[in-house]
Formats: sequence, C-alpha cells, structure tokens
Amino acid sequence: MNQAPAKLTSRLLRRLRRVFYGLERCRLLKLRDAYRLVDDEVRVPYEGFPIQILLGNSDQRLHLYPEYPLQDQNTAPGPANFVLVDPDHRNGSISPFLRLEPKTKLTLGSADPEQKNLFGYPPEVAARHLRLIHDGDAVVFEDLTSVGTCISPALNEEKNERLDCLRRLREIFGGPLEPLPPDQALDLIQAVNELMQRECCRPLDHRGLPGGLLRVPEGVTPILLADLHARVDNLLTVLSHNGLLQALERGEACLLIIGDAVHSERDGELDQMDDSMLIMDLIFRLKLRFPEHFFYLRGNHDSFSEEIAKGGIPQGLLWARALKEVRGKKYRKAMQAYYDQLPYVAVSSDFAAVHAAPPRSKISAEMLVDIERYPGLIPELISNRMARPNRPGGYTKGDLRRFRKTLKLSPEAPIIVGHTPLDREQTYWLDVGGAENHHILFSASETWVGAFVGFQGRLQALRFPCEPLLDLVNALPPAEQAAATA
Repeated sequence: MNQAPAKLTSRLLRRLRRVFYGLERCRLLKLRDAYRLVDDEVRVPYEGFPIQILLGNSDQRLHLYPEYPLQDQNTAPGPANFVLVDPDHRNGSISPFLRLEPKTKLTLGSADPEQKNLFGYPPEVAARHLRLIHDGDAVVFEDLTSVGTCISPALNEEKNERLDCLRRLREIFGGPLEPLPPDQALDLIQAVNELMQRECCRPLDHRGLPGGLLRVPEGVTPILLADLHARVDNLLTVLSHNGLLQALERGEACLLIIGDAVHSERDGELDQMDDSMLIMDLIFRLKLRFPEHFFYLRGNHDSFSEEIAKGGIPQGLLWARALKEVRGKKYRKAMQAYYDQLPYVAVSSDFAAVHAAPPRSKISAEMLVDIERYPGLIPELISNRMARPNRPGGYTKGDLRRFRKTLKLSPEAPIIVGHTPLDREQTYWLDVGGAENHHILFSASETWVGAFVGFQGRLQALRFPCEPLLDLVNALPPAEQAAATA
C-alpha cells in the first residue's frame, strides 16, 4: 500500500494544528539522550547545553550553541540567540555559523546555496531537511523528511574558549587593558613605526618604501573590520569569537582593519579620547604580535585635520591636543608618522577593500603603489561616498567596475568599504546602491559588530552581539590560577 498520501495528510494536519494552536502544542521533549525525529516535530526547552544535530543517515554534524553574553549569563530565562556551527571545524579553527534569533525560524537543507557553501552538506542531506524555530525559552525541531534527524545533548565549550581568548588578548597587551603610560606608549609606537618601514605584502614605491597598495597574503583566512571608532569592546568581541584569534596565532588568518579606529561616535562622548588611545595601543600590540597577519588601511579619521569633525566637535584637533597633553609632542609626531606610512587599498585574488571609495578617474595599480606622487587620489580613497542626487561627485557603479579591472579582479569579487553606514542599527549592508558585490561595513554599532570573514574563497558577512568586555578582561584571573580553580 502506498503510504505517501497518508504521510502528506499527516504533515498537513500537523501544520494546521500549529496555525490554530501555536507552537506550545508541539510535543515537549526533555532531551537526555539521542532522539530520532522522522517527519515529526518536538519542542525542546533550553537546559543549558548545546544540542547536536545529525541530518539524515549522513555523518553531517551541526551544533546549536546558546549565544549568551559572557557576563550575567545566568540571569536571563533563556539565550537571546542560538548559533549553528559545524563542530568539526571548531577545534580552534574559524568556523562558519548561522544565527537563530527569538521568534524566527531557520530551514536547513542542501537547497540553500549559502548553507551548502558554509557546511558542505553531503548528498544524504535533503533539499529541505529540518526546520528550527526559536520559541523564547525553547527550540522547535521539525523534521521535513522521511529519513529523519537525530538530536542529542552536546558539551558546551564555547564560554571557556572565549574566556581563554580574552585572557590571551590581555597577555598580548602585556597587562590590564588600559591606556599605557607615556613612556611605554612612546616605545610601542616607535617600534611599530620601525616595523612599518619594511611592512610586508606592500610593493615598494619610488622611495624604496612600502607603497599605498597592500596585497593581502594568499592562503590565509581574511578577517575584515571597519570603522571601530574607539569601540574597544567590539574589537574584543570579534577576536574572542569563532576561533578568529586562534587562527591568527597559528598564522592561518589575516586581520585587516579598514580605517577609522579612533574617535568615538557615541552621543556625549564625541570629545572623549581615552578610548581612542586604548584602541590604538591594542592595535599596535597586535601589529607587533602578528606583523605579517595584521594590517590597517588609512581612513579619513586617521588624521589631525581640523576638517575631521562630528556633531560640531573638532575630533581631529582634539585628538592632536589629547595626544600632546597626555603623551607629549614626540608621541603626537610619531602618530603622524604612523598615519603617513599606512596603505590605502588592500587587494587579494578574491576581494578589494578601501576605506571610503574607489577613484573616479582611470588609474593603475602602479599609481596606488606610488601614491605619494599622486596625492590627489588620497581624498577620494578615504573621504568620498557613493553618488546620490545630492552628491553628484560621488562614485558610481562604473567606477566600481573600473576599479575591479585595475586590480585584475573578477566582477564577482566583493569591494568592501567603510565610512558610510546607512543607519545606526545594522553593521553591514550588501550590494549597496544596486551595485552587486559592493558592501559597506561599520563595526562601531552598539548592538552588533560586523566582520567579513573568508570561507572557501568567499567572503561571508558575520555579526556578533556587542558586549561590554573590557572590565571582564581586566578581572580575569591568570591562566594558571583559572586552571587550578576549575
């Protein structure tokens, strides 16, 4: 007897029940051991551990991790979000993930090209295999196949991994994360400036110095951030997630900051410069620790210009004054020397990045390398924006196409810019202005911190919940003490 009509009827009845009675009518399952779903659905309350998912009869494993903040995580009734990862790619490696937010659903299956690229689904995974629904304090699992899905508890290692990353970042910094004393700060920036005179991955200009074009190392995973604007917590958040710091430490990743790490954009803090000093101290420590895997492109705020202002606050002038008053004239001069040595454009075989805009005129890669001879290019690269009716001098789709050709990139290669966030709620925007593979990144949001990370030759936009981590980092016990009390 053909059972297909009966199964179809069962599915239709179940979905009708959901429509009329809501998710609370799903069968409640206290997950204590492995449980197999076949064309069925259960509601699993969150009980503090990740859940392992096996799709069909394959060996494809996924883990659904609770995404709690590191602080006050026991006060919430349930996790704000879950993240879905491939645990076989964790183990200290950078791993792609998908996020499941409250009152949202996520359908897993090989028909989704993004998922297939991220997780490499085997043939046994159906086109539409499993639906996940975040129901506040529980997750609904609805199997959509006749081959089934197995779910089981998994060990939760994410919190300890992140704390270890934060502890290592403090070790890299050399102590508590707070602005360095003037003498230490001067020694640090002078060491960085000496390194910048021979910075790798930059073709030499006519002076025999590293030029304005950075060729991103091939064979490593790129991690892109832009416009941190003194948000030290956001930099700590990204580096403590997803194996990014571990990959840097193994030489498997390359971190690229696309300008504007300084000058707060928070209301009431536009004239505050302490966090700008601290984030630059951290950036300099990271540069010395990872000289061939950490790079910084120049942005318009990387300047002491009187034209750099926000809300009527002359941030460029205040930055110069603060450095001079707190750390002395020699330090302020050294910061200008650092700015003058920075590259302006980064390119790899898969993408290009520039702080603000591609040039509006026809140029060559050689001109970018020898940018000291073409100073008129600099304002475009660090200050221009996309053309709008009220901005006729902005760059266009044609400028983006020409820039790709100049850099010998395919039309599919993304061009990543910062400088122009479209709102204050999001952290990245894709295909901006109707231009395919033209993306804007802004890593100073107060809700999410965004990054572009390379997976299998493609850049993937990721976002992480912002967290106040600075006090936590400085309060963490040393690794030996933490291990003794574990």
